[in-house]
Amino acid sequence: MRGVIEGFYGPPWSHAERLELIRFCGREGLNTWVHAPKGDPFHRKLWREPYPDAELEQLGELVRESERHGVELAYAIAPGLDICYSKDEELETLLAKCAQVQSAGVTRFQLLWDDIDHSLNCAEDETRYGTAERPSGAAQCDFSNRFLAAFPQPGPLVICPMGYAGTGDSPYRRSFGPDLHSEIVVYWTGPEVVSLGITREALNAAVARFHGHELLLWDNYPVNDFDAERPLLFLGPLVGRDARLAEGHCAGLIANAMVQAIPSKLALATIADWTREPAGYDPIASYERALREYGAEVVEAIRDLAAKPAPIEPPGDVRGLVAALELGVHSPTALALLEPFV
Repeated sequence: MRGVIEGFYGPPWSHAERLELIRFCGREGLNTWVHAPKGDPFHRKLWREPYPDAELEQLGELVRESERHGVELAYAIAPGLDICYSKDEELETLLAKCAQVQSAGVTRFQLLWDDIDHSLNCAEDETRYGTAERPSGAAQCDFSNRFLAAFPQPGPLVICPMGYAGTGDSPYRRSFGPDLHSEIVVYWTGPEVVSLGITREALNAAVARFHGHELLLWDNYPVNDFDAERPLLFLGPLVGRDARLAEGHCAGLIANAMVQAIPSKLALATIADWTREPAGYDPIASYERALREYGAEVVEAIRDLAAKPAPIEPPGDVRGLVAALELGVHSPTALALLEPFV
């Protein structure tokens, strides 16, 4: 799986932006698109509620556009804020919601338990899972297994656990991993939530912590939803990803994009290059290609964010540009740095 997830907090992308980024994925050879915007209430907060007709039709348009460009759309749902894991009625409600989304043409579904607290939401859960070392882990394992059995789909079920980062052991992982069905693939963000580097050794350790489950990298680059008031833009190439990850127990890489859709293209194009040929990936050469193909439209999009370029001297070559962009920049600085290269 090589692709993009709209998985950030903040204003979701527009329908037009999603269509454009799906076309981009097809052009770049990315084969997976995951719909999981935290700002879509029907994905998370209102997970029990069916989509209104207009929004369901838009999901169908995304599916059709994905099919036209060789991309598979996966719909992710996140019921963890208030679900009662042990109630059969809750599973039935989730199945009905997925069946509605399926009616729009979606065939792949994912289950996300990320970014919630460990408390259980009903007395029945306390009775059923309360003796586990970490009851939330046992409850999510059990519910994920029941969903897998009740809702067959092509390919593996992918889920995001609460403990999605790091290589260490934890009560949650000890309660979640051992009984999780062997066919389920588990999202992992690397050693950190936002990982500057991910090695094969870190992957191996995480696989062991999840009791041998295949992991799918949820790569939190170039996502930038940390500061809504003055967002940093991550516009440089992907770096720090061990080529040997592709040889490990890893199902692929799904990149979490920025809140700003079009500016995400620069980083995502280099991620596509890495996923195609990790061993041959050259971040500078990849970034030069990305600038040629997408630099002009990215600069135009950034002009909508910045009144004018910052008064700074741009670097003299692409290598210097990449170094200047490495830790993220605000939009006026981005404009000043990129304009001379497009």
